[in-house]
Amino acid sequence: MQNLLRILGQTSYEQRRREFTVDGRRVSACVSQECWDALEDISAQEGVSLETLIAGVARRCGRRSLSLELDLFAISYYQTASLPAGGLRDVEPANLLPC
Repeated sequence: MQNLLRILGQTSYEQRRREFTVDGRRVSACVSQECWDALEDISAQEGVSLETLIAGVARRCGRRSLSLELDLFAISYYQTASLPAGGLRDVEPANLLPC
């Protein structure tokens, strides 16, 4: 528990906005730096660019907030990865998308 509190104490929660092009359309998302770091780690683990990962989430969430969907995606990815067997290698991001 102390380790968790230490990590939370180091978390800034400052929002960072980034823009991407998805299917020829500019989209933007504003999430914490910690979420961007998690999304970059996920894209590296899955062998895709961050832009490709963002585009996959954006295509599935329709009119809902891309920022919220990215947060939910990162949480879902790591929750699923913490389940038994194989770690991150067995996680299929397309099956984790909340939308």
